[in-house]
Amino acid sequence: MADESAESAEPLLAGLRVVETSRSVAGAYAGRILADCGAEVILREPEGGHPLRARGPLFAFLSAGKRPSPGDVDADVLIREWDDLPGPAPAGPVTVDISPWGSAGPWPGQGRPWTDFTLQAECGSLRLRGVPDSYPLMAGGRPAEWVAGALAATAALAGVRGGGTARADIPLLGVNAYVTNLFVDALSTLTGASREPVVMRRRLSPSVEPTADGWVGFNLASAQQLQDFMILIERPDLLEDQELSTHAGRYAREKEWTAAVHAWTTRHTTAEILERAALFRIPASPVLSGATILRDPHVVARGFYVDDATGTFKHPAVPFLFDGRRPRAAPAEPGGSEPRPRPGKAGGLPLAGLRVLDLGTWWAGSFTATLLASLGADVIKIESTRRIDGARVLGGDPSAEQWWERGYFFLGINHNKRAITLDLTQPEGLDVLKTMIAGADVLLENFAPRVMENLGLDWDGVRALNPSIVMLRMPAFGLTGPLRDRVGYAQTVEQYSGLCWVTGYPDGPPVNPSGPADPMGGANAAAALLAALHRRAATGQGMLVEAPLAEAALTMAAEQVIEATATGVVPGRAGNHAPGFAPQGVYRCEGAESWLAISVATDAQWAALRAITGLPRWHEDASLATYDGRKAQEDLLDRELQDWASTRRAGQTAEELLRAGVPAAVAADPRFIHDHPQLGWMFEEVGHPVAGKIRLPVVPFAYDGVASWSVLPPPTLGRDNREVLSEVAGLSPAEIDDLIARGICGTHP
Repeated sequence: MADESAESAEPLLAGLRVVETSRSVAGAYAGRILADCGAEVILREPEGGHPLRARGPLFAFLSAGKRPSPGDVDADVLIREWDDLPGPAPAGPVTVDISPWGSAGPWPGQGRPWTDFTLQAECGSLRLRGVPDSYPLMAGGRPAEWVAGALAATAALAGVRGGGTARADIPLLGVNAYVTNLFVDALSTLTGASREPVVMRRRLSPSVEPTADGWVGFNLASAQQLQDFMILIERPDLLEDQELSTHAGRYAREKEWTAAVHAWTTRHTTAEILERAALFRIPASPVLSGATILRDPHVVARGFYVDDATGTFKHPAVPFLFDGRRPRAAPAEPGGSEPRPRPGKAGGLPLAGLRVLDLGTWWAGSFTATLLASLGADVIKIESTRRIDGARVLGGDPSAEQWWERGYFFLGINHNKRAITLDLTQPEGLDVLKTMIAGADVLLENFAPRVMENLGLDWDGVRALNPSIVMLRMPAFGLTGPLRDRVGYAQTVEQYSGLCWVTGYPDGPPVNPSGPADPMGGANAAAALLAALHRRAATGQGMLVEAPLAEAALTMAAEQVIEATATGVVPGRAGNHAPGFAPQGVYRCEGAESWLAISVATDAQWAALRAITGLPRWHEDASLATYDGRKAQEDLLDRELQDWASTRRAGQTAEELLRAGVPAAVAADPRFIHDHPQLGWMFEEVGHPVAGKIRLPVVPFAYDGVASWSVLPPPTLGRDNREVLSEVAGLSPAEIDDLIARGICGTHP
């Protein structure tokens, strides 16, 4: 493999012109991805300047490689970000609109005030985070904005591939719901959950735990890993305790279980624990901050943090590689304003005609493939009856008939795919896959690197079968570096990247922010893959795309490193407080699990809140008229707001505040978010042969001409064996019968 620190020979998106009018991280990151891949990106700042300029170095990072607008220029892609209703799409270029609500539903055009915090409350994820005896917690770092940016870049490149005239509509509320709700809405539909309010704030256990010198994070994704963990902490006696083998049992006996875990972790250093966990292949990570990540040997070996152009701070490098090299942006030099030649719009979906072999598992890999399938690609999901996708077992009832078809996570992330099974440990199964690779456009996988290499299907092996294929590899930590063989999931890389470090109560441990690293990794990888396919269309040559899950998470946590190296201040945990907002919090109202979120960003919003509460002290203390004065008293303001809210109805109060121009929201129940008036579009009724009729979340944005995202329901195991093995692999009915008889393919695990 080539030296990953070297620059690629030619930008992948050379000749593509993008005009970006962003207001937040979402639009700015979309433009940054396209610039990194070689597009000419022209930044058109809103009147009064870009709001991110107030965040200094973060703006410098996100605007690198772009050039200021010289006036009206013609473009291939428009990225536009709005405070409310997206404007009309111009005829011609691909247009991607980012806004809080999108352009459909009852809320656009109402001037409804909002912040990232109120979106987190409105979408339901706030109630999933924290501990039962305290208030719900926000996810630190505004994760949905980063995912929205990656989705915007993906939609833009899909539109370019589809003919150059299309519009995508990306609502931040919908992205928030998809990114951090963990598909509990699908689970509630499957189980017929009661509408009675319940406390859903539970920490994974084990998760982030104290060590002799810091914190370590665990993520157990299987029963085997839990059993190995009990051996790791020197408690083999717990193996016989059936109650502790379940999440519910560990919650019920939380004090006893946590004491057993901490009795061992606090006797060992983080490094000792990681070394021992690696022997068991238990996913584990140090819990790092914006300062400590810079010294991590793996990111140092991969050269992931680099100096900005002025040398005043460090920031992440591009979080994906092409043929082993990180891409280089096109020079931010003035270009012409001549009209852009555009092909006529192709019929159908933009990725129609693209064949993708999907070896992805869990959320990140499966989400990438689902994005491609929803945009028209023929995606063939490949599992083994010996090794089914782990998402199938999450939440399924092991006592139910065909339990592996009822996993709510699997159902939520595998729309629009055909599905086969092949035992790749058998030569005959591997030969069938190789035949399919020879005729495919894309091969996608997110295993640990050793898995494909042991099959002889590393990049050299795949390229020998098909020189024009694009291979997307999404290992947790990348293909090089000291952690290349470590297993990792979303929680693992959230712990590693710093996302946990800024999520949690001010006096409490770091907290996992509920999974945004997976959809960030999936969307990031999809954008990189489409950039590679754009290049292949010009050259006919295949390419290896490496999109590590950890580097996507590190990019989402970029502001921590940027701030730490620019100012020496390392951001930490502040509950629901955040720079630029005061007061900001969630307050218990009348009724069970009834919470009101309030987020004040301006002096005018403060004046409106003060008038509604009528609290005398707020009128008497002149210092509260300014942000600095409120920030200095935000803990006291929280206590006063809690006293005021405790006798009020959350819904009525939120509406009163919104009418006065104060960002507010009821913290929604994520189990029933499919009933939300502004989110119903994101859930489609699917007829599944085992789960029955169920409303499932689909791709969290709208795309020109797509009335319904769900064309094929999530596939049952091996549903399309005969069709695909005949049509794609060229096997005869007798050959397929033989594979089934020998257990090389099948429909039961």
